[in-house]
This record gives sequence, structure tokens and C-alpha cells, in this order.
Amino acid sequence: MAHITYKNITGDKVPSVTTILGRFKDSGGLIRWSNAEGLKGNKYNDIMKKHQDIGTSLHELAEMHILNHYYEYPQDETVRNCFEKFLLWWEESNFKVNWCEKSLISETFNFGGTADVLVNDDTIIDFKTSKSIYPDYIVQGSAYRQMVEEVENKKINRFILARFPKEGDTFEVKEFNSEQLDQAFEYFKTLRTAFDQDKQLSKLTKEKKR
Repeated sequence: MAHITYKNITGDKVPSVTTILGRFKDSGGLIRWSNAEGLKGNKYNDIMKKHQDIGTSLHELAEMHILNHYYEYPQDETVRNCFEKFLLWWEESNFKVNWCEKSLISETFNFGGTADVLVNDDTIIDFKTSKSIYPDYIVQGSAYRQMVEEVENKKINRFILARFPKEGDTFEVKEFNSEQLDQAFEYFKTLRTAFDQDKQLSKLTKEKKR
């Protein structure tokens, strides 16, 4: 998926949801993992790119399938494994699709993002290929809900995380209701404010002495 630049109504660039979350994400586990891979002789950047490519491929295939567009069945074994698990779940879900992969902006809180799927007028779905469902995923979902409600004037009552891991033959689906999303968005608003403050402090440390 190509990098997207998000701009508000005045044309100013705004940070994405994932950029905001990434600024404050605990990197301890990532550091330990990259160190372990390095000891095995594996290059961290190569592994990260491969994981990102798999996630991107699944999103693209899922979008093509949902919209009934032509696509070639994946040849890569890992991508195929993720996609086949998606197909099993999707074909039994019977959703009414509103749209796929839509870029949105919150003018109220000045951030942007691209949500995977809106279904049934009130449910956002996000696809993952990670090893687990992490807390920041629901925070991400709460930010998507804010944008959809602002832009489309819809009441979002549910957020679904559908995880199709790269290994094994099982998948995981979790649903979050309005109350849970409200709680998560309170946390996101704190991060959004801290993001701007962090940028200002970073500028101060880089200013040259007179």
C-alpha cells in the first residue's frame, strides 16, 4: 500500500492514526525481537519488509474479493494461507458492504487514516496478520470510528478485528462495542495531544544555540 499524505480542509498535513500510535508505542518487545533475529543471522529490515508485504497483499486481495474485482490467486504460500482463512470467515459473515479502503480526515481532532471496510452502515472491520490482537488495535479502531462518524454522519456501533495470522490454520475475530470504543478514544485523544507536544519539544532540542 502506497504511503498516503493526509491533509485537512485548509490543506495542512495532519498525522495518520498509525503515526500517532507509533510515536508512543512500547518498542521494548520489538528491540528484543530484532536482537534475537540478528543473533540468528537474519536482517531486521528484510524481515519487517516481508511482514509488511504480506499484510499489504492480504488487504489488496481482500478488497478485490469483497468488491468482486478480478484478482489472481496468491502464489506465495504465506499470503495464500492468510487469504484462505479470510475467505472462510468472509463467506460465512453475510455483511452488507458500504465501502473498502477509504481515506478519511477528522477535522475536529486533526488526524487522518484509512479504514479497511465499513459494513451494515454501523460496523468497521480491520484486517490484521499479526501474531496476536494488541491493545493499540482497538485504539486505532476508535479513531477510525471518529472519522467515519464525522465524515459520513453515521453512528458506528461496532468495531471488528479480524486476524488472519501468517502461520497455522486458525484465525481470530474480536468485536468491540460503542462503550469500549468510547474508552479507547479517550486514550487516543490523550495521545493526539501528546503527539503535538512531543513535536514541539523535539524542535526545542534541535534549535541552535545563539
